Amino acid sequence: MKGARMKALWAILRGFLTAAAATLLGMLLLAAAVIYLEVSDGALTALNQLLKLLCVALGARFAVGVGGERGFFTGAAVGLLYMAVGYALYWQLGGALFSAGAMLLEMLLGGGFGAAVGAVCANLHPRARRRGKAAKA
Repeated sequence: MKGARMKALWAILRGFLTAAAATLLGMLLLAAAVIYLEVSDGALTALNQLLKLLCVALGARFAVGVGGERGFFTGAAVGLLYMAVGYALYWQLGGALFSAGAMLLEMLLGGGFGAAVGAVCANLHPRARRRGKAAKA
């Protein structure tokens, strides 16, 4: 029982760290786009939201894996953790105020999207190795 919990926590942490690393890379690309392509504020907001969802999906994929277990729960946990830590860092670094409704909506969006991606990943079947198939035939 204790080993299964540690394995689940490690998977969630691995997914969160993957999402965080992808966010840093994505933010560098967004900053370059703002400087060189003169992206408008509205487009930047949309790209930022898209980047968050992409990072949650990537984190859920790495946490669950193809054909993994408990994909819905693990993906939701990665999405919620990612959004909660993101808002905590935003509040600490920027100090800007944001509405509780918007924060709750984004956290639900992140958790729901992570749960959906995790469930899809858990229900995918791993590809069989071609050599293994040829050797059995």
